[in-house]
Amino acid sequence: MSEILAIIPAGGIGKRMKSQKPKQFMTLDDEPIIAITIRALASTGLVNKFIVPTVDLIYTRKILQDRHPELEILVCKGCKTRQDSIYNGLDCMKEAGWDPDYILVHDAVRALLRKSTVERVINKAKETGAAIVARPVVDSLKLGHPEADSNIVKKTVSRDHLWYTQTPQVFKAETMIAAYERAREDHFQGTDSAGLVERLQQEIHIVEGYPSNIKITTSEDLELAKLYFQLGLE
Repeated sequence: MSEILAIIPAGGIGKRMKSQKPKQFMTLDDEPIIAITIRALASTGLVNKFIVPTVDLIYTRKILQDRHPELEILVCKGCKTRQDSIYNGLDCMKEAGWDPDYILVHDAVRALLRKSTVERVINKAKETGAAIVARPVVDSLKLGHPEADSNIVKKTVSRDHLWYTQTPQVFKAETMIAAYERAREDHFQGTDSAGLVERLQQEIHIVEGYPSNIKITTSEDLELAKLYFQLGLE
């Protein structure tokens, strides 16, 4: 069985949530979001180990030891950017002597994750070497042009073949490590792990996700997540 390690970047400080408490530590049904996220991954039986780069080492360790004492979880220092947090996670992995076959990256605040989504993206990564979860774009797209205090439409952009990226994203371990090392050498900052892997000319396959797999970033997202959580996902 392939060993799969999950890196869960949790370095956010909750700026867009407009809260003193980082969003990953807020609760759904009285349980911290980050704990729900890790449980969703662990419950598949496919992820063997976890690394959590976090904004608060002590509090994160307490939460995860209280709720997931049975799991192998390393907590390390998070950074201002997601990319730097994952760098730290990879360094932590090497220091621990962990040598997984695949690395899965998932947002700490995407707690509403279906087991079937995790299974499908992992299976696709095993087949191809790299796979991500995404949703097709369904809204009309406009390219805006700033004009005085507002924007005007410059043109309509075709939504054909466009996708909203979600997580998990899963890669062969050597591919992801090489991608992050290349980015560091080139001083390149991407928006997600897939963007770094693309630079290696690695094909990345898409697995279609669900609308409920939202990233809880704002107070409105949190209210929507509570509704999804109450309704159930399966």
